[in-house]
Amino acid sequence: MKGDIGSDAMAGKRRRRSRWGIGFLLAIVVGAGGYTVGLPYLRNLEAKRIAATLPAAPVVRHIAALGEVLPVSDRVTVAGPTGSGAGRISEIRVAEGDAVIKGQVLAVLDTEPLARAELAQAEANEAVKRVALVARVADLDTTERQLSAQVDQLRVALEKAEVELDRMTQLRDSGLYEDAALVDRRLDVQSATFNLNNTEIQQERNRMRDTQGIRIDEASARAELEAAIAARSKAEADYAKTSVLAPIDGRILALLGRIGQQIGEAGFAELGDTTQMVVRAEVYETDIADVSVGQAVAVTSRALKEALSGQVSRLGVRISEQSILSTD
Repeated sequence: MKGDIGSDAMAGKRRRRSRWGIGFLLAIVVGAGGYTVGLPYLRNLEAKRIAATLPAAPVVRHIAALGEVLPVSDRVTVAGPTGSGAGRISEIRVAEGDAVIKGQVLAVLDTEPLARAELAQAEANEAVKRVALVARVADLDTTERQLSAQVDQLRVALEKAEVELDRMTQLRDSGLYEDAALVDRRLDVQSATFNLNNTEIQQERNRMRDTQGIRIDEASARAELEAAIAARSKAEADYAKTSVLAPIDGRILALLGRIGQQIGEAGFAELGDTTQMVVRAEVYETDIADVSVGQAVAVTSRALKEALSGQVSRLGVRISEQSILSTD
């Protein structure tokens, strides 16, 4: 894309010739005094006046800019875990130029065996807590039925002891028994009352519930299970950090990591979706005002057999120094 400098220069020369020509003719008219101007000259002057009122032809301005060809997704840097405990690369499963899909394992770190063992332990602990919750709920249900039966039985025993005490009290009043004979009956009533109260307290505790309406012992078992689930989730997250995954579908453009190295700030690899390419062009600030979305563009390069056609899809909003040189 080159600027149409020649057409602008020619237009400037024509404008200068026109101004010079008009000035020369006016000088002749003024200096002639009483001379009569001929008809052909008037016709030429009228034609020039009419031409001056016509709209000027649009000037086509070509804008040239250097650019680079990029994947439609741009270049994506595939990062990895960093820090002292991040581990080192133990296995690389791709090569430069390989096509990959999102979520595919690109590399494995040497922390994978330990993280896998911790994950297995967390999963086993979660399974134990699930079984414990089921057993706790079953025990609570069984205890509830047992306590209910005991309460019913103790109430019957208390009623029987009270009836026996009343009978013995009536016989004493009739003179058949002394007060000493009622001592055992009173003790039976007290013992039955104590046992009933104690069992009812146990039953009440077994029925206690938290603010969500769950029995206390069951809520405790559920809390232990939730803690085990959280530990398993953390173990899964730690295990996921031992593998480097592809964030998008694309192609490996460059491998930056090597076996035995930690993944640094530069990342493990550069990835891009090369199924569709775009050109990022750097336009001078003096030319950007003449560029608009949808404008036709021609792309040329020594790497291309022929020019490619396209259109402007997006305009940047940031002004910065040029990063593309003519030697690129």
